[in-house]
Amino acid sequence: MSSITELLIRSSDGQAAALQELYARLYPDIKRVARSRLAQAGGVSGLNTTALVHEGFLRMAEQEGLQGSSRGQFFAYVGQVLRSVVIDFLRAQGRDKRGGEAVLVTLSAAEAEPAALSSATDMLAIDRALARMCEIDVPLYELIEMQAFAGLSIAELAELRGVSTRTINRDLIKARALLQELMGDAPSTTY
Repeated sequence: MSSITELLIRSSDGQAAALQELYARLYPDIKRVARSRLAQAGGVSGLNTTALVHEGFLRMAEQEGLQGSSRGQFFAYVGQVLRSVVIDFLRAQGRDKRGGEAVLVTLSAAEAEPAALSSATDMLAIDRALARMCEIDVPLYELIEMQAFAGLSIAELAELRGVSTRTINRDLIKARALLQELMGDAPSTTY
């Protein structure tokens, strides 16, 4: 049986069997992330956890290889894929014009928690801001993906990145401020 790291490396090289084994081994974690995101959004009508996870796998399987070679990068990628599935689903329903329930990441200095929104338009704005953030600062973008969308804790992030929790907290503050700026909000400063 291969280690997660070996599977990630083989998957990033485009080996489909490695991706399938990796997904099977991490399926409970991925399903937990998907379940919590849908629950915190108040549910997305017509989309359940299993469908979200399976659609995410299909999208990842279509790629030539995974992006990243660490567990943290994998979960950042999973978070990105799951978010894109929900956004595409909302767009297909036309809810971005009528409003609906979506997920927003609270951008406070405290640990981020998704909160329900009144419209899918806000989720689409976050998606656009995250795409711009990825172009500007990939490490901060990955940190937001891993923490807010993949559900990793500050301690897990620190372990994955090999840094202290203080460093993660400091980087999260920077990432949230950048994301707020990209969304057109003035970042709040607290001293």
